[in-house]
Amino acid sequence: MKHTNVKASPFGVALVSWVVACAAVAYEARAFKGVNTTRAAMLALGILGAFAAYLSKQLREMREEAEAAKSRRNELGLELMRTRNKFMHTEESVHVGRAMTPRKSDIFVVTYPKCGTTWMTQICHALRTRGSMDFGEITEVCPWDILAHDCGQDLAADHVAEPRVFKSHEGFETIPKGAKYIYVARDPLDAFFSFYKFLPAYTGLQPDDIDERAFANAIFAGASHSGQIWDHLLGWWQQRHNSNVLFVFYEDLIANLRVEVVRVASFMGLDPNDDALIKLTLERASFAFMSSKEQKHHFDEHFTRTFVLPKMALDPSTPTRVSKVREGGGAVGSRRELPEDVAEQLHRKWADVIAKQTGCASYAALRERHQLGQ
Repeated sequence: MKHTNVKASPFGVALVSWVVACAAVAYEARAFKGVNTTRAAMLALGILGAFAAYLSKQLREMREEAEAAKSRRNELGLELMRTRNKFMHTEESVHVGRAMTPRKSDIFVVTYPKCGTTWMTQICHALRTRGSMDFGEITEVCPWDILAHDCGQDLAADHVAEPRVFKSHEGFETIPKGAKYIYVARDPLDAFFSFYKFLPAYTGLQPDDIDERAFANAIFAGASHSGQIWDHLLGWWQQRHNSNVLFVFYEDLIANLRVEVVRVASFMGLDPNDDALIKLTLERASFAFMSSKEQKHHFDEHFTRTFVLPKMALDPSTPTRVSKVREGGGAVGSRRELPEDVAEQLHRKWADVIAKQTGCASYAALRERHQLGQ
């Protein structure tokens, strides 16, 4: 007969122990026919105490094993995410993007990742083309500066309309100078939560491969090509009064899109009083339009993923599990879903970086300062 070693379940062992203990107490009570009930009770308490200690030890060991497994899963997930993200664009393509010579009329839509890049790019493209949707994917007509070379796009070429529009996540220090820049800022806590939902999925990971705490530590350690959001935001905030910089808050886009579209049109050198153009742009930049079944493929990054996925060692046919325009995405206040300790960690980073330089204790205070024209 073949024997196999099977590890007993802690709860199975505990159950057997409990049955034996109950039998022993019952026997003790019956043997003395109720004469020595004190002895039986003491025996029962002793057995119960030993059982409780054993069960507590087993539960503690199970928790430790689960935590160790979770930690290891996080480590493997983070390492895979870093590795794949590292190969997202080549050094040559990054160099070409940063070294390009822009035209004075060029518009760079600049954000930290997950701060409204696609939304603002669509606004700009709709304004310059009067709402044309004659393109496959938005990045084909509004190239991503440091990825364009890898995608076979010529950064010196004319666009389908004037002014030329480029997507960028560059900080002020590295972006090509001499153009016009629309910077979209977003509450770092909301941006972090959105980035957490996006980047692991973009690099082919499953939803539970990395938790929020591990992701926060990775971003702080420089896992993103765009650096850290606080430095990124601060660098562009310091340029907000330059005539070639339009500083926009994501929350203002949500609160009053028409006002912001008029600001963008004027900044681009277009007629802000062209009501037909503004109305058409508002329709083309609405969530209902961009997320519709007929239009959402224009914003799913299928163009860039064709070139990016093979460099990440992923099959080009790998489906996009997270969309740039998705139900529940882009919400204000999504930070409420963050673990309290992660939110506190993000608040400390704000205090250490932004508050010290601006005197604004919070993102809300920074936004209010901008609204006051300061």
